[in-house]
Amino acid sequence: MSKETSIAGYWESVGNEVRPNPWGGKYFLRRYFHNTETEAHGILVFYTDGNYTDKNITVEVIGPYQFLQPSDSVKGATETDFEFTKIAVTPHSQAMVDMLNGMPADYLETWEANVRQEVSKAGQGIMGMVIGEYKEYDLTKVDGDLLYYGERPADGSAPDEAAKRATSLQVPLKKVSAFSVKF
Repeated sequence: MSKETSIAGYWESVGNEVRPNPWGGKYFLRRYFHNTETEAHGILVFYTDGNYTDKNITVEVIGPYQFLQPSDSVKGATETDFEFTKIAVTPHSQAMVDMLNGMPADYLETWEANVRQEVSKAGQGIMGMVIGEYKEYDLTKVDGDLLYYGERPADGSAPDEAAKRATSLQVPLKKVSAFSVKF
């Protein structure tokens, strides 16, 4: 990918997004990315309602990415792999606190609502994403001030193996000078 189509910069959802989750329901979310030329920093804010008023969980992922080759499936897109060197999670709802406390790890504190915890050491993880082991096989495409990532798997899982790399693009993010919200 050339400098003209760099994914560096601040990007955020153009509107409210809905995607399937692994339990047959829906995720309601907004995405925010601050990428450099070598590292992606994604902040995904999930809501419990379609009005986007009740936060459920905030997930932050940070790590290097690598452009591989032009996509055979999507014209103008590039196969891009993302690794995570830091993962942070902030549960906002009691249901999310209870779920996270059901996945204990000796390097994490007991989960509490609105309290952020992060991992950054190899072998540590949260919600199945383990530092040094987890990778997402994705697509990226820049079209003017819009950044597209690959469509997530229809079953709500992650594209965590090469066979699950997207063959289409999801709703784009719009390039902004700064995020419209504070984190």
